[in-house]
Amino acid sequence: ALRRLLWRLGRRPAASAEPGPAATAGASPRAAYRHPTELRATLEEPGLLAEAARQKEQGNEMLANGLLDAATQCYLTALWFLRRGSPTYPKALNLQVAPAGEAAASLLGGGRVSPDQPTLGRLSRLIVLLRGGGGGGSGGRGGGDGLDGEAAEALRVALHLNVAAVALRREDWYLAAAACRWVTERQPANAKALYRLGVAQEGRGDSPGALRSLAACVKAEPQNREARRLFEQLRDEAEQRRSLYSGIGGRSGFGGSDAPPPPPPG
Repeated sequence: ALRRLLWRLGRRPAASAEPGPAATAGASPRAAYRHPTELRATLEEPGLLAEAARQKEQGNEMLANGLLDAATQCYLTALWFLRRGSPTYPKALNLQVAPAGEAAASLLGGGRVSPDQPTLGRLSRLIVLLRGGGGGGSGGRGGGDGLDGEAAEALRVALHLNVAAVALRREDWYLAAAACRWVTERQPANAKALYRLGVAQEGRGDSPGALRSLAACVKAEPQNREARRLFEQLRDEAEQRRSLYSGIGGRSGFGGSDAPPPPPPG
């Protein structure tokens, strides 16, 4: 069982003993593990797309088994396979612990900026994130530095949503928000991205931002009960705080008059 798990994680377990002829006669051959850089050198665009899809499915399996670091690494590796040219394999993905926060967010999208380059300034990092890791800002229409085509773009969107899902479970609010924003810049009405963005924003203490994201989610998907429930909960909490502060301010001569956020349609 342990050996099977190591194979799934992409790590080749050391052989316990040299098998004899009887052991190998009926054994089915199995491809040896190759580092992503070595594997990439053998693949054309269709192969890169297929390998990215395989990494995604492997990540889904890791996530189902509660292996959050392994799932994150699979999803980020899949995004790396969707980049054009000969990108440097990120050092952060060679570690046993998956990257988090800004380090992981720099691996999103399909851009040409290498995470192993010297540290960028705060504004430059923001631009990298907003453009999907330095891509051409094509808005999901096949441009940028990632592989072209609708299939690659759909896979890229799904991978960002999966990165966000794992990041929420790891309470990595920064990465979750960055992955969701990459999606909403291309698909403003993507309900999954809006909901997960709202959860990440609430996790970071940005309740107003969470309310806006959740309201947009409910507008895009009125039947989403969980999004509506969380929106109403945060709205009620905001109204209670506003009422409390208004009462304190009124007694001090500084009453507040801000109206509560409007409820989502539906």
